[in-house]
Formats: sequence, structure tokens, C-alpha cells
Amino acid sequence: MSHNHGIEETSIERLIEQQRRLACSENPFKRVMGSLLVAGLLKQKLALLPDEALGRLMFDMVWNVIDVFSPEMAICQVATERFFNSSSIVKTTKENLSQ
Repeated sequence: MSHNHGIEETSIERLIEQQRRLACSENPFKRVMGSLLVAGLLKQKLALLPDEALGRLMFDMVWNVIDVFSPEMAICQVATERFFNSSSIVKTTKENLSQ
């Protein structure tokens, strides 16, 4: 079994769920070390996503939990729009709508 095999089998949604659970753990070791380990695995999985999928994930997972008046909202909005705009599917849809 290769080192990456476990990463491929674990879904991004499951890693997000695990990291949230660990971040609330009463056990300080699990809270810190577990969260860091899962965060590393999550970053590896996210790095493999195409821009469109990462933009969709930001829209679905992040926009629902940040304050609409926060600077984080502006950052996420610009990043999401950039990811969506880099998608050939979105470009094709925009071109079709403008004709």
C-alpha cells in the first residue's frame, strides 16, 4: 500500500468533518496534532482539484460560515470568481449567453 493510497480513499468532505471534530476535541494532543495531520492531508487533496472544483468547494463550504461583512468574504468571493472564470465550461456558458 503506497503512502498516497489512503489520501485517495478519503474524501475531502470526510477530511473536513474529521478536522472539525478534532479541532473541538477535549484532548489537547488530538486537538493539535490530529488537526495538523488532517489539515496536511486535506491540503494534499485540495491541491489535486481543478480550479472549478476548488471554486465550487469554496462556494459550498466557506461562504456559508463566514460573516458577509468580513474581509474573508471579499477574499473568498474574488478567489471563487477567479476559479470559476478559469473554467472552460463557465467561459463557454458566458460566451453562449452573450450571443
